[in-house]
Amino acid sequence: MLVALWAKPVWRAQAEHTSRLALSWLAHDVLGWSDRDIYAARLRLAGLGDTPSVQRWQAAPADATPVGLGARHSADLDFADDTIRAAVYTLAAERGQQLAWRLTSDETSAGLFATLERQDPAADTWSLVTAVAADGEIHRVDVDAKARYRFVLQPRLFEAFAGRLVTARGGQLGMPVAGAAARDIGGGFGVARDGGARRHEGIDIFAKAGTPVVAVVDGRVSHRNGGLGGKTIFLSSSLTGPRYYYAHLSAYTSDDGARVSAGDVIGRVGNTGNAAGGPPHLHFGIYSRGGAIDPAPFIAPRPALR
Repeated sequence: MLVALWAKPVWRAQAEHTSRLALSWLAHDVLGWSDRDIYAARLRLAGLGDTPSVQRWQAAPADATPVGLGARHSADLDFADDTIRAAVYTLAAERGQQLAWRLTSDETSAGLFATLERQDPAADTWSLVTAVAADGEIHRVDVDAKARYRFVLQPRLFEAFAGRLVTARGGQLGMPVAGAAARDIGGGFGVARDGGARRHEGIDIFAKAGTPVVAVVDGRVSHRNGGLGGKTIFLSSSLTGPRYYYAHLSAYTSDDGARVSAGDVIGRVGNTGNAAGGPPHLHFGIYSRGGAIDPAPFIAPRPALR
């Protein structure tokens, strides 16, 4: 009997914990709610939804004046406990880019609701990408489709927060030619070739003959020799993921079918195939199931935080 009486509170605690986990899963994974959304729902359940303060708090992100983010940005955050407001930072991102950020807080700061959100291109609505933790760590998100993004930061009602948000935007992969930079890129994606008979399904990166060409991801290489590309490599990281195409090579430095790691030298810049007689360069392309993708956003410098 004593054991049963002692166990009942334990059972209740376990049931309450399980219920909280289930509600958290329902809110986050099924409904797509953020912690801010859950907090707002609790205020409404407490009968505070119609109070002026709560209504102002809920409207604060929409009422905030958005601040546009460049390639790099840093902002000092200072929310007083006697004010009701939110901070919103927006940017447009291309497929192939990567967003990086670090959010820090002062030791005395209370909780902050911070999210990265993406705008639905078909409607004026925003969906949660990820929660943004004020943990002082660097976090990254790869952009898989062109869209507008925003960081939304807002403390709990009548609580203060002080900290700093640092953001950066760059490419997911890095440059496939050792030592090359944006100034070395020519022959843009989609440019008409052969009198308009075809379009350029990649970009050209000019470098001295023999310059090392590196793997942009971990994967397996497949060699092909002949046709427009001359000596070429297809680099695949998975059966269903994109394939990375290297053309006009002068030489291979990897074995056909070998597994390689990002950064490994897999070939050398040349002018084989239909580039014969012209300046040496690497033709670099990316192919998905939907066809060719513009590689330029992918190979921009990786985002570096100040």
